[in-house]
Amino acid sequence: MNYKVAPFIPEQIKLAIVEIEFTNSQFNERLWEEQLNPLISKINVEDTLETIRENPVIQTTKNLYKELGKDPARFRPSSDSLWRRVAKGSGLYQVNTLVDLNNFLSLKYHLPFGSYDLNNLQQPILLKKGSQNEQYAGIGKKMINLENLLLLADAKGPFGSPTSDSTRAMISQETTKAIIVAYLFDTSSEVVEQINQDIEELVPKYLNNAHIIK
Repeated sequence: MNYKVAPFIPEQIKLAIVEIEFTNSQFNERLWEEQLNPLISKINVEDTLETIRENPVIQTTKNLYKELGKDPARFRPSSDSLWRRVAKGSGLYQVNTLVDLNNFLSLKYHLPFGSYDLNNLQQPILLKKGSQNEQYAGIGKKMINLENLLLLADAKGPFGSPTSDSTRAMISQETTKAIIVAYLFDTSSEVVEQINQDIEELVPKYLNNAHIIK
């Protein structure tokens, strides 16, 4: 994957990107039974909004949002929003297998993850900070103010962020080539290695005809 980092991005912010080819499916029962449902049950028992606020990964992520100039209380990292939803007992939306796997990884590592359809993108991918008046339509949301928000962009403009992704590169059941992106906020090399190992193990286990492109 060819990607670049724009100037003025704090050095603690990085990406882990894995490119995959696969056949998506609407629902994978094993993924939910073996991974998602046990994790959701664990969160329901152990976590509250207070423990989420105090989590060091969430705190570090929010602090780096502030360093970029974006209010994390108004534009929550997706990992924070997802974890809060589950902790409040609202469960998870079931979307499709890759998106469900993406949500599992976010809940496990407390970091924002995004999956994007490569057929709708142009390389190189740029990690940048949103400019004044930039916006896009978020998935299931109205137009999102992207100013000072951490963004992924290509030649056509921004398409993803650790808060909410755009509809342009969203994963569908017809997607066959994608990137899985972990947004890393001062994340240790050990955790990054664990994330990559998980992706390499879980992608072929739960996605059909899947392989990772090195």
